[in-house]
Amino acid sequence: MPRGPVTGFHRFRSYAGHPGKDGANFAYTEVGRLLGESPDVRARPHDFVELFRSDEAAREALTGCDVVVATVGPHAYLYFHLRERLGLDFRIVRDARTALWNGYLQQEALSAPYLRPDDVLYHSSRYSLALYTRLFPQLAASRQAVCYPLLRWFPGELAGSWTGSGSGGPTRVGFVGRLTDDKNHAQAVALQRELARRAPGAFETVAIGEDPRSGRPDPDAPPPPAGYSWRPPVDRARLWRDYQEMDVLFFPSTSSLETFGRVLVEASYIGTPVMASTHAAASELLPSESLLPTVLREDTDFTTHLAARLGDVDVAHAADLLVSGAFPPAGKGHQFYADHDELLLGLVHGETQDAADLEPTAVQRAFLDRLRMRDLDVPPDRAAADEMITGLRRSFTALHRRGTPRYLATLAVLLARSRYRAKTAAFVRKSLFHGEDFSNIGGVDLQLSHLIGFEPRFTIAPDSDHGGDSCSTS
Repeated sequence: MPRGPVTGFHRFRSYAGHPGKDGANFAYTEVGRLLGESPDVRARPHDFVELFRSDEAAREALTGCDVVVATVGPHAYLYFHLRERLGLDFRIVRDARTALWNGYLQQEALSAPYLRPDDVLYHSSRYSLALYTRLFPQLAASRQAVCYPLLRWFPGELAGSWTGSGSGGPTRVGFVGRLTDDKNHAQAVALQRELARRAPGAFETVAIGEDPRSGRPDPDAPPPPAGYSWRPPVDRARLWRDYQEMDVLFFPSTSSLETFGRVLVEASYIGTPVMASTHAAASELLPSESLLPTVLREDTDFTTHLAARLGDVDVAHAADLLVSGAFPPAGKGHQFYADHDELLLGLVHGETQDAADLEPTAVQRAFLDRLRMRDLDVPPDRAAADEMITGLRRSFTALHRRGTPRYLATLAVLLARSRYRAKTAAFVRKSLFHGEDFSNIGGVDLQLSHLIGFEPRFTIAPDSDHGGDSCSTS
């Protein structure tokens, strides 16, 4: 007989037409499996879309819950709103999966007026914890943790199974991630071009990831260098084999979205050496030998509505190391997450996490000291948050009733209010023709921000300018 707290959660599944799954998609699916399979909780799954649609459905689903775990992307604010609206008394355990990006910043802004001491915001990394703590002083009124129970689902027989590409062929450099500017994909191409110039035929680069151009080359870009190839992600078993057969993983990402880098932990688990930027969680997950000099884009106006490349790694330095054979040792970052399935269940039970070793690294602290935020607007009280969320509920519900007049009208409103028409038009196409729903993180949630005018912006101050109020808002 199941015991423990009655735990409400949505069984997360990506919509059928989703072109590729990122770390967040895997995380929500895995957390749902953990809660559903654990004998230490009394699982009570619900349909999150129905909670948006109806107070009656929400009351039926949430009454009697001791705790609700948000497995729904950056929409946990609805649980806070419903808890007060319906006079219920459950704890809320939610997460932040991205960093300087509208979705989870909006979640925290809308949730702030409702926070209670036993509510928990958990993060995938110390970097994320430090960032949100600075951006949202209101979080001091509740609890936070670093928790990511991903190792539970890794194949045990593959731990430490790295072999490299073997003898006789070119040294294989891997790139895993979206082939986008914010992931610094162009630097993987540039690295292979430099390696081909210095040591013809001695290196090959294999890029594995979703290409937003569907593999079509950029007509303005030079042709890829000799030894560079790309293929879309096929399945998890193939990706594990790729990690085993890489001689080194090149992870130059400086994406504004980055809080973690799941591929860093996957590579660490296999034992694959990594060369990475210093951005986000890399400095806490990798040995110092893995970190490449990284120059940030100072005094550039960034919006949290779009994923942005915040800097560049030193490709020439990476080539120096590879040509000389100075490969870094394998990382050990995965070890920190070994018992995080138990940690998450502990958070569900109301336990606190030991705060030891959760301080940001020196590299992370230096970045946060240079970060200047503005327009990070938090509703002044619950009444203001209620008004915003009530409006968002209507639009969210309409966007999940495809083909109805309200659905079409809401798409038209989004196009009219959007400050990024091309991105909104792409969302409309995916919604109309592929059935996109809220499970595409960065889709519905990002578009809803247009309706309440939520768009924080930020800059990175010059390295010498540390005297200002870091992470300040104005």
